[in-house]
Amino acid sequence: MRFIKQYLLLTLVVTTVLTSACGKKDQSEGGKLETQVVAKVNGDEISIHQVNFQLARMGQVSEAQSKQASEQILTRLVDQQLLKQQALEAKLDRSPAILQALESSKDEILAQAYLDQLMTKAAKPTKDEIDTFYQEHTELFANRRIYRLQELVIDVSKDKFADVQDGIKDIKNISEIAAWLKVKNYPFTANSNVRAAEQLPLDMLKKLQTFKDGDFMLVPTERSLNVLHLAASQLTPISRENATPFIEQYFLNQNKSKLAKKEMDSLKSKAKVEFVGAFSEMKKFDATAPDSNAPVSKNVSADKEPTKPDAAFNAASKVEAAVNQSTHQKNIEKGISGL
Repeated sequence: MRFIKQYLLLTLVVTTVLTSACGKKDQSEGGKLETQVVAKVNGDEISIHQVNFQLARMGQVSEAQSKQASEQILTRLVDQQLLKQQALEAKLDRSPAILQALESSKDEILAQAYLDQLMTKAAKPTKDEIDTFYQEHTELFANRRIYRLQELVIDVSKDKFADVQDGIKDIKNISEIAAWLKVKNYPFTANSNVRAAEQLPLDMLKKLQTFKDGDFMLVPTERSLNVLHLAASQLTPISRENATPFIEQYFLNQNKSKLAKKEMDSLKSKAKVEFVGAFSEMKKFDATAPDSNAPVSKNVSADKEPTKPDAAFNAASKVEAAVNQSTHQKNIEKGISGL
């Protein structure tokens, strides 16, 4: 419990000091303009710039939402300032752990700032690239459908897959399949979902695109055998014009990732890095690389990554990620994982 309290205090001081730093820089020679001050907490001022900084991190918000969001942010900043004052009174800012956390946060912010600056150079897709992508993925655009899916997740080991498949192959009604499973004492869970095309894994979507209402699909996973039934579907196409922002975002995200990786590879190749002490046996930048002499699993090819199990409704495709990201106005993926 004591450790948890110390950790919370550590997190508090890091966030408050970093946030308050923004306000301290917004001063003119004669002091901060009165119009910039939006609150005073025991004499400590909170500026409009601190509010705007936090508001900008929320992404795009409407004018109507902006006022309410600003008030909520200011309320949190007041709470934060009160806690910060208590932390300073307790001299937590002199703690070695706090100082280390502040320095670490500074390093992360600077590294991310460089990546953000680098990302602005990412190339946008050409008209031909957008046209080609739109034409090659009719299942997402021109022939896009909304699917009403029924699913039976059968809790059965892989060695029983064949028995279940043989038993239900001639059954065309999902209720009858459920009844058969009960008779055979196979435990299962029934689900029903409505999914748009972009919310489905791309490999599954390509199969569903050929299905008619009433068709079934068996989806084996590592832990279960899933029966997927297309109960109904509705054609809801997306025009080339409306699809353009989604496709642009998809290509832009890809180009940013490639640009970040290229930059990191370049920096690593030029850097002189030495691992010493307890890490002296590590080789340059291969800490996460597998040992080339290590045995390879019989079920995994040496030149191919192992296939990860897909749940029936696991949104795994890059296309879906790009569409969802644009739809919900999420922040653009930034650079390399970990920064």
